[in-house]
Amino acid sequence: MTELSNSMQLILALVKTQGQVLKPIENALSLHGLSFSEWLVMHKLNVASDRSLKRASLANSIGLTASGVTRLLKPMEKIGLVEKVTNQRDARMSLVRLSESGIRVYQEATDSIEQGAKKVTQMMSVKQIEQCAGLLTTLHFSAIEASH
Repeated sequence: MTELSNSMQLILALVKTQGQVLKPIENALSLHGLSFSEWLVMHKLNVASDRSLKRASLANSIGLTASGVTRLLKPMEKIGLVEKVTNQRDARMSLVRLSESGIRVYQEATDSIEQGAKKVTQMMSVKQIEQCAGLLTTLHFSAIEASH
């Protein structure tokens, strides 16, 4: 029987942990009628200047294809969480913006997620949370580098 490398054991632990971490987050978001991916879109828009981004930039920032983000945005646009904005300089380039209603839903959903995140990390000290976040950020950049 082949023993897995430390790197492979880490990847398997991350995948297993991701599922466990997302459960309480998704449960919290379901109260707002959102998935985690939809919340992530709203988060990226909320922190962007003018709360708007090009669809391609949005897709890249959350790790989806342009068509994947378009499929995600359609129902969000239909219920008024986001809106299409045409660029006055270039009509071919459209932006997506978080609507006023979307801002309110985002803020409420973020409060709910925050409670879920605290439950997930309740066994960790602040220092451990910071260390883990730092290590995961390093892994994230390493994975980006490896994909090029």
